[in-house]
Amino acid sequence: MSARYAEHAPPPELAEHVACLWTFEGDDAAEDQRIVPDGRCELIVHYKAPYLERAADGRLRSQPAALFAGQLTRPLHIRAAAQAGLVGVRFRTAGAAAYAGAPLSRLTDQRVDLCELKPGAAELAAGIAAAPDEASRLAAAAAHVWREVRGRPPDPGVVRAVALLRASEGRAGLDALAEASGRAPRALQRAFAAEVGIPPRTLRAVIRVRRLFDALQAGDARTWSAAAQAAGYFDHPQMARDFRRFVGCTPSAFLRGAKGLATSLVEPAGS
Repeated sequence: MSARYAEHAPPPELAEHVACLWTFEGDDAAEDQRIVPDGRCELIVHYKAPYLERAADGRLRSQPAALFAGQLTRPLHIRAAAQAGLVGVRFRTAGAAAYAGAPLSRLTDQRVDLCELKPGAAELAAGIAAAPDEASRLAAAAAHVWREVRGRPPDPGVVRAVALLRASEGRAGLDALAEASGRAPRALQRAFAAEVGIPPRTLRAVIRVRRLFDALQAGDARTWSAAAQAAGYFDHPQMARDFRRFVGCTPSAFLRGAKGLATSLVEPAGS
């Protein structure tokens, strides 16, 4: 079965928390894939065989049927165990804290079994697995998230700071972000830890790397130096350092990688 990835706009009531819902189903690459940081947390439910995740010791371990994925500051390596089927909720950069119910910095670089965070997570996974079609699976995921975030809007100051950082393509400095948020710089850094999960400087670097992806995939840069400039980098070495930090390889090695869930998730969605 060929793989199919699709993104779906969230229901209006979830728009301030959720960038998109997505689905992925089919046969994926039977080798390790890199999932790279994008500045957003996700809720993921497997309704077919869960992916395998390569741990720090090099061993492959099965992911939970339902999990909350915190912010990434390094690449995540996964591998399909069998035919895949997933429903995902991609939160906005400042939208996941209301769902997680805990400071997001505690969940950075972690994939947490949803049963540890949310009562009823097992029922959510079972309901999505039993759903007759994609629309029913998406509706179940959206209804679950809405029950958790209803009446808990994102922090407006952090939302403004994130919006400025993305609109500036990662160029806005801490003082400008603090002014936009209505907080002092140190207070904004503390708010980012709780509401975003990573500091402003890390999100700035992630945004730049994502711009580099765009330049490479669009084929509108003739050299790596041109790609670096398009992504807001001053020079090739700086670009290479960030790329290795967040992706774990060179740009050319990434582009040679197998197609699958990892490359589907490279595309940005919302803030």
